[in-house]
Order: sequence, then C-alpha cells, then structure tokens
Amino acid sequence: MNAAYGGEARRVSLEHPVVSIVIPCLNEVRTLPSVVEKCLQALKMLDVPGEILVADNGSADGSQELARSLGARVVSIAVRGYGAALKHGCDAALGKYLVIGDADDSYDFREAVPMVRKLQDGYDFCTGTRIKGRIEPGAMPWKNRHIGTPALTLALNTIFASRFSDVNCGMRALTKDAFTRMHLESKGMEFASEMLVKAAVLRLRTTELPVTLRKDGRGREPHLRPWRDGWRHLKFMLLFAPTFVYWVPGVTMLTVGLVMASLLLSTPGGVPFHIGSARINDHWIVPAALLLVIGYQTIVTGVLVHIYTIIHRVYHRSAFIEKLMNALTIERILALAVILILSGGLLEASVVNAWIGGDFGPLNAIRPAVLGMALILMGTQTMFSGFFYAVLIERYRFA
Repeated sequence: MNAAYGGEARRVSLEHPVVSIVIPCLNEVRTLPSVVEKCLQALKMLDVPGEILVADNGSADGSQELARSLGARVVSIAVRGYGAALKHGCDAALGKYLVIGDADDSYDFREAVPMVRKLQDGYDFCTGTRIKGRIEPGAMPWKNRHIGTPALTLALNTIFASRFSDVNCGMRALTKDAFTRMHLESKGMEFASEMLVKAAVLRLRTTELPVTLRKDGRGREPHLRPWRDGWRHLKFMLLFAPTFVYWVPGVTMLTVGLVMASLLLSTPGGVPFHIGSARINDHWIVPAALLLVIGYQTIVTGVLVHIYTIIHRVYHRSAFIEKLMNALTIERILALAVILILSGGLLEASVVNAWIGGDFGPLNAIRPAVLGMALILMGTQTMFSGFFYAVLIERYRFA
C-alpha cells in the first residue's frame, strides 16, 4: 500500500495539492515508516490530493532516502531547530491546508482529519489538545504534564485572552494563508507558543480538538529540554505582552510616584505628613521621583515596543495604534517635552530664588529640587523618544 498509494499521492500533490502534511525530521529513521503510513491513510480518509513533506534538519541516519522511498517529498532545512524545520517546511508546502506533527510517532496523523475538516468549515487554525484528549502512560514526564504545560497555558491565556487548553501540543492544522499572516520566526521549541500568540494577536478564527499522545517510538532521549525550552516559551510570550511587561507596572509606578510627590510638594519642607502610622518626610521625595521617572519611561518604552512589534514582527494593523497616531504627533510630543522641562526648570528656579532670598544661607528645598530634576529628565526622555516614535509611525503608515 505504501508504494502504490504513496507514489500516487506524491505525483498528484506536486501538481494540485489541497493538504500538505509537514513533518520536522532529525534522525527519525526508526519511526518514519509508521508515521508516513498514517499520513497516507489520513490523506485517503480526507479524499483530497495531498502531499507528505519531510522537513529534514540534517539527518545522518538515512531518514531522507527512507522518506522519499515511502512517497514523501523531502526538503532539506539548513537552519537547525524544531521551529526552523517547521517554518521552512511550511514555506515549501504546496497545499491550501497545512498539518504539522512530530516524526517520533507520538501522534497519529489520522487524528488530524477532523482538524482539516474544521479548516474546511472556515476556521483558520486548529490545534490538538492532549489535556482534553488522552495521554498514554509514560508518554509525558510528570513535570511537563502537571507543571510546565499548565503553567504556560495559563500564562498565554491570561496575557492574550485566549482559551487554549494545551499550548504545547505538537499536532496542529492551519490554512496556508494563516501561516503566511503569522510571519513565524522562532527557530526552537518556542515555535509552538509563537503560533498561538500570533493566532491570538491576529484574531484568527481558532479551535481545538482532542488528540492522543503516545509514547514515542524512537527509543532515545527526546530533543526537548523542559526547563530551557519552557523559559523560551515564556520569554516569547512576554515579548508580545506590552500590557503586562510595560503598561501595568509603568502606570502603577507612575501613579504612586505622582501621588507621593504631590503630597510632599504640597507640604512645607521639613514638615512631615502621615499615612497611618508612617511618617513621610523630605527624603521620601527621592523614591517618589524615582518611581515617576521609571514608571514614565516604562510606559513610553512599552508604546515604542508595541509599535515596533506590530510593524516588524506581527505585521498587524492595530486599532489602538491608529488612534494613537491620530492623537500623538511629533509636534504634540515635543510640546509635552517642553512643558515637562519648563515645569522642572521653574521648580529649580524656585529653589535658587529661595536660596538668594535667604542670603545664600542654609536651604531646606530638597523636595522641589529633586522633583524638578525628575521633570527635566522626563521631558528630555520625551523629546528623544518622540523622534524615535515619529520614525516608527512613518514606517507604520507605509507598511
């Protein structure tokens, strides 16, 4: 059956494929026969022209020749890594619908048939879920099943308001158009999270179906490194989460600093005020100013990072940025910078005036002096960040 059906599938798929099954491969000669056989059966069940594409990542065990003999098309991927193999493999795929899954025989590609049906019904992306499906004994380490996967799934759903139940499932299906829109770039295992992050950011129509995870048939250590790869997954999520990384902490720090500075400035120097049993005096202007500066710069950085991300990494037109562009022009930003610098300068001038009025004697004006310095610093940051913002916005308009 392999030779007959596999040869026919390969011949048809190279002309007018509808489904491309993309399999990343690195020394998988032991499991390829079983995997390809299930792929062929899946294509037969779908009853559409298809291809099996093995994205080989430099195998040295004859996997390439074996895959070709089984009826698969082999694409050699020079860049190493799970994500690199899948990205370039999907780039080379000819089908309208893409199915991805591992070459270690831990997933049964026949379970991808209902996933493709979902795509045919209008969904852009369908991921498998082992959590709602079945995990055979010994198929997943305890720490991955009960710590890593739940923690990363919770993080992704919290940050991106998604509803996935298993961020690490290796079997997925998506349209070629959705793949193109995602502009995927990760080379390692975090590729799995990147797909879900960008599916959420781009507001793709997504769904998930239960699948079974089996103990892989390779008889050797897996390529996955749980702690290293887990951190890479989380790090990638944070790179696309300006609200959690920048704006929430930035607004919090700025608000606390502003309240503290306002209370201190409204009270004469050397005279404390109380919050409960806490006695707040002159030296508290230093942490207040520090929170003002750090909080403000964190918010500004978050805006710049968000604009850069949607221009250079997601290529997504954002309603938030459209409103921001209309409200914030370089002229208004420079005006704000001037206001901040002048305000800080006036506070510093009041300190100098008080010193002169006191005949250059002892001076208790640490509060306006420190706050004035903070405002001047914030104004300077605003000015230079404004020019960078203008560059990004121009690139956004012509993207």
